[in-house]
Amino acid sequence: MSSSALPLVWITRTAAGAQKTARAVEALGYEALIAPVLRVAPLKPVIDPHSFDAVIFTSRNGVEAFSSLCSRRALTAWCVGEATAAAAQQHGFQTVISADGNVGDLIDLIRRDSDRHSRLLHAAPREPAGDLCETLRADGFQVSEVAVYETQAIRPPLSPADLARLRHILIHSPRGGRAVADVLLAHYDKLHFPKLCFICISEAAWQGLETTLGKAMAAGLERRIAATPDEAAMLRLLDTDK
Repeated sequence: MSSSALPLVWITRTAAGAQKTARAVEALGYEALIAPVLRVAPLKPVIDPHSFDAVIFTSRNGVEAFSSLCSRRALTAWCVGEATAAAAQQHGFQTVISADGNVGDLIDLIRRDSDRHSRLLHAAPREPAGDLCETLRADGFQVSEVAVYETQAIRPPLSPADLARLRHILIHSPRGGRAVADVLLAHYDKLHFPKLCFICISEAAWQGLETTLGKAMAAGLERRIAATPDEAAMLRLLDTDK
C-alpha cells in the first residue's frame, strides 16, 4: 500500500518527541503527519541551588529546562511519569522516583513518601495545568515553584490534501488541545469534522479542545481518552482501528 493510501494521523505534540511518536504510529500501519501546534521556549529564572532539597518535575520539558539552569544533581527528583523519570536519569539526578501516572498520582506519592521537612521545588511551566504546589502546601509541605519554560502556540502549515485525508489527531495536553482547536477552526471549511477521531492523553486534554471549539461543535466528535496518561495508552487506542 502506498503511503498516500494509508490512514493519516496528525501528531500535534512539540517537535522534541514527535519523531519517536511518528515511528510508533507508522509501526501500527498509519501514515504520520508531524505538525506541532506548540513549541517549548525555555525561561531564564535565577535559581538558588541551596534553597531546596528535592525537585518536582511534571514533564520532560521541565527536566530539560531546569537542567540547563541548575547544575545540582545530588538530590531527589520526584517525577510524574516514566518518560519524565527517564529524562531525569539521563541528566544525572542522584535519586529519581516516578509516580507512573498523572499529577494527582505524583501528589499522592509525595504525601506518602517524602520527608515533610524537605524543601521542595517544582520546576514548572509558566502556566501549570494543576494546583500541585497549593495542594502540597495545604498538607504542610514546604513547596516553592519556579517557571523554567513556557509553551507557545504555533500555526502549522497544513495542506488541503492533508486536511482532506486527516482521520486521527493525537492530543498530549490541555494546552495542545486548545491549540489544535484553534487550527481546526481556522480550517473549518476544508475539514469534514464527523470523520475526525481525537485521541487524548487525558480528559483534561479533551476539555482543552472542547472549551475552545465550543460544546455544541465538540458534542458530535469522536473522542478516545487514554486509560493512563501516557503515549503507550494513546497508541493502544489508535491500534483498535486496525
